[in-house]
Amino acid sequence: MDSLRSTLAVVIAVCAAVFVAAWLVGAVYFGAKRGSGARDLTRDLRRTLPRRVALIAGAWLLGLLVRQTPGSWRHRLEFWQPEIALLGAALAVASTAWLLWARWVLGTMWASIPMVREHHELRTDGPYRMVRHPIYTGLLGLVTGAMAACGFGVWVLVLAVAVPWLLRRVRIEDGIMADRFGASYEAYRARVPALIPSLRPARGILRRADGHR
Repeated sequence: MDSLRSTLAVVIAVCAAVFVAAWLVGAVYFGAKRGSGARDLTRDLRRTLPRRVALIAGAWLLGLLVRQTPGSWRHRLEFWQPEIALLGAALAVASTAWLLWARWVLGTMWASIPMVREHHELRTDGPYRMVRHPIYTGLLGLVTGAMAACGFGVWVLVLAVAVPWLLRRVRIEDGIMADRFGASYEAYRARVPALIPSLRPARGILRRADGHR
């Protein structure tokens, strides 16, 4: 069982590495297609650097706190079962593939912060037929899968932080898109769920590109 657990931990690490690499490559590639990649990337980094530094510092402090707490406390949070762990790893892999699909479909409209780009359009094809914010759906699935595959533990805290953050981003981006597209986005929002994929994809919506994730 220890070998299986170690293997699944590697699978989760690979999923995370693929996600980060795809985002970096996508930022460069689609930025070049826009013709303003370096400028947009520099601007986005400047706007989000304080929050990114705070996020990294918070993650480091959380890890330090967990390492300093008694082992019995950590063991109470841990729950690892091979069947659940395998399902979690499968969810993480599927969520990573979903993230790559959503990122590709979003293309040049993507931004690291909620915003409307010049000549912005409403994207409703691909995974956007099933959810309004498929990238956030993929992130939620990746964290949930990692939690199950790695035996819960500190991942419970990560999920507890991730869920309200994602819900806040959904509210912000829904507001931005509603201001930009008005009735078109309101109709789209009424027909397509925010994060949990619909088993019956919405039909009859214009297939355009937008910047919501």
